[in-house]
Amino acid sequence: MTADQPPASQPPDLRVLPPRSNDAVLLRPWQQADLPAVAEASTDPYIPLITTVPAPYTPGEGAAWLQRQHDQAGEGRGCPLAVISRSTGEVVGNAIITGIDWHHRRASIGYWILARHRGHGYARAAVALLPGLASQLGLVRIEAQIEPGNRASQAVCRSLGFIEEGTLRAWYRIGDHNRDMILFARLLPPYGPPP
Repeated sequence: MTADQPPASQPPDLRVLPPRSNDAVLLRPWQQADLPAVAEASTDPYIPLITTVPAPYTPGEGAAWLQRQHDQAGEGRGCPLAVISRSTGEVVGNAIITGIDWHHRRASIGYWILARHRGHGYARAAVALLPGLASQLGLVRIEAQIEPGNRASQAVCRSLGFIEEGTLRAWYRIGDHNRDMILFARLLPPYGPPP
């Protein structure tokens, strides 16, 4: 599917997408062997609050999480991808296009990096690959919702051409509270520049 094609009546199976890479990272579907990274993410004080990463982690919960990722891709609802360091071969995080609306040709993105791998540019490198993938899928708009205090994540989006569009008040439940989120968006061809 390309940007000039109408969306299919049946969402595509996104499990068959080939890996994508740049100098820093490789993005590919999650595999059983990647579950130790999910177990590590489950110990982070923040990642389980904003994602579906199970906490506490058990092998059964890990397998269920992995199945949900495969189901989401198989049903065409999203592309959850493991972020692999090109220099070490380790899983360092997750990058996802999710909530795909095939009719309106838009989706949200999300990402997390394991604490011990933060500060090495992996988030920016991974997110840099998502607009190209979204454009390949025929999407014309991708969004990111980011907490006002998450300056690092805001900087990643701004550096990749996402524009701040406003604040969504009490938008996202984190822990026991609904939090404001800043909405960032990037338009893709034919409405925006190529990725």
